[in-house]
Amino acid sequence: MIINRVALSELKQYRNNPRKGNVSLIADSLDTYGQYKPITVNSNTKEILAGNHTFQAAQSLGWAEIDVVWVDVDDSTAAKIVAIDNRSSDTGAYDKQVLADLLKSVNDLSGTGYTTSEFDDLLAEIQEMDLPTLSGSSYMPTLEVGETGQNGTYFTTSLAEYVERYNQKTTRMLMCDYDNTTYIWLIEKLAQYRTTTGITNNADAILKLVEDAVGEKRPDETV
Repeated sequence: MIINRVALSELKQYRNNPRKGNVSLIADSLDTYGQYKPITVNSNTKEILAGNHTFQAAQSLGWAEIDVVWVDVDDSTAAKIVAIDNRSSDTGAYDKQVLADLLKSVNDLSGTGYTTSEFDDLLAEIQEMDLPTLSGSSYMPTLEVGETGQNGTYFTTSLAEYVERYNQKTTRMLMCDYDNTTYIWLIEKLAQYRTTTGITNNADAILKLVEDAVGEKRPDETV
């Protein structure tokens, strides 16, 4: 494979590229690390088959040249290359624990494409996957499965099920780290406490316990 340095002015973006990429993020990468992989261009038409958004990012940074690998293909093959290049990205998946370990290994998240919030969400998803599964209804005797959004598999709802509530309301998640035995005990005791007090969900039950412990009411309008 021969890589050539080519003027951006000699190249054309693929006319039917279906991908809408994050040009700003790619530009940040190019600005920080430079170009570490070439774009692919059809030598017959000078159209970019893989790397259109890298090309756009380079333009936004004012680059004059870019590294290119040439292929000599007809229009039909060019279209197939564009399709498979985009599709191969779509069908990939992450090992979330390996990704988390990778991000933990760097000094900070700048230049990784991940924000602190996204990293925290990733750690929460991993923690959720480790929750024990329900073998029956004994842990939640006062509730029917689904009554509080439970999916019947985990003690808590998935993060995806919280998205609308989290974004559109003032709902916030408090992540607590317990071993499985302690967690099961806590869920059982909260269920008993709700039965005694008539409280319908764990969030309000925990707030009531804290209010009673510190002798203060929470600062909202629901009490």
